[in-house]
Amino acid sequence: MDARARLSFVGAVGALVILYFASGSPISLYSMWQEELGMTHAQLSMVSMWYLLGTVIPLLFLPRISDHLGRRPATIIILMVAVCGAVTFAMISNPEMIMAGRLIQGIASGLGSSTVAAYVVDLSSDLPRWVGPTITSSAPTLGLSTGAFVSGGLMTYTSVSPTSYFEAVAVLIVIIAVIVVFARETMPRRPGLLRSMVPRITLPKGCGRLYAACAMLFIGTWAVGGFSQSFSASIVTEQFGVHNQFIAAAVFTSLLLPNVVGSFFSNRFETRQAQRWGMGIFLVMMVMMYVSLAYLDSLLLFCVFSVVAGIGQGIGFTAGVTALLSRAGKGLRAGTFSTIYLTSYGGAAIPNFVVGLLPGTHAVLDILSWYVILIAVMYAAMLVLSAKPYPEVQSEELIADA
Repeated sequence: MDARARLSFVGAVGALVILYFASGSPISLYSMWQEELGMTHAQLSMVSMWYLLGTVIPLLFLPRISDHLGRRPATIIILMVAVCGAVTFAMISNPEMIMAGRLIQGIASGLGSSTVAAYVVDLSSDLPRWVGPTITSSAPTLGLSTGAFVSGGLMTYTSVSPTSYFEAVAVLIVIIAVIVVFARETMPRRPGLLRSMVPRITLPKGCGRLYAACAMLFIGTWAVGGFSQSFSASIVTEQFGVHNQFIAAAVFTSLLLPNVVGSFFSNRFETRQAQRWGMGIFLVMMVMMYVSLAYLDSLLLFCVFSVVAGIGQGIGFTAGVTALLSRAGKGLRAGTFSTIYLTSYGGAAIPNFVVGLLPGTHAVLDILSWYVILIAVMYAAMLVLSAKPYPEVQSEELIADA
């Protein structure tokens, strides 16, 4: 790589991480806002639902804009949307503003998971094949985790206010955008922008069963990620009576951050092996997480089991992403990423939406048990779909629309 290529790669990776860092920053503060603004569990679940809805909308209508505008200008636009989200959180005064801020951050994250992720893979063409998919799989969890950790730590142990913190996040996003301005373009502009906004599911040809098996893993594991986003702070306060944003961040990141470790191990497994072992570990650890709260009353064990579950998720998720991308040419990358994350975010959004609509009040432990059942069902379906080896298909510039 020459100097500009390195700058471009760093800028694209930085953009992907900072988008999710900004999106992770509010999560550990939910319990603080819940007390200050009198929010219910249903409202907390709806906050996450608005974020996840924000990701789904651009993944449906706008995943291929960078194929027509170019990767670099599209990435800059997405970063500016993220700035608007950070500014909204700097001015929080009611639950509705939290929901609005999460919606904006969801839009930025949704666009980032297709457009910016495709930009990273484009710019990693001179690196080993596994580098691009590994970064794009681990950057969201790394960003979300560090964002939650940093905000929780600063709010708990320093005098930094939420307003000052989110203003600083907005400035950091602008700095990354300036770096991207000088990055190399990998996708020349071409006509057809309006046609590209027609919703469609984009996959490489011949990947139907592979995608279906991946979808079971994506939906199941990301649903639990949605639960963690909504209720990690509530677990700390309800189950253990601890009012500490940093500990809430630690509980949240104990599930997400180990994804990065699992991502680096995934290339040691064949795709089907990685899916079965990864999701199998995830399911067993989910059961143990429930046991640690219901019967052992141990937050430490809950976090330990969460760490192992996160590693299992990283192994399975990254293997699925790598297998799908290895069959997709450059013209299909943004659309394939869109399909991957539309499936994943949809799997996280729908359970949160259902929980938000349930009448009455429900303990966090009861809600967790429902997610354990969901994971078991998804795992059984994935085992059936992956029973036979997947067809070996070469990378093609073909689109299968569904």
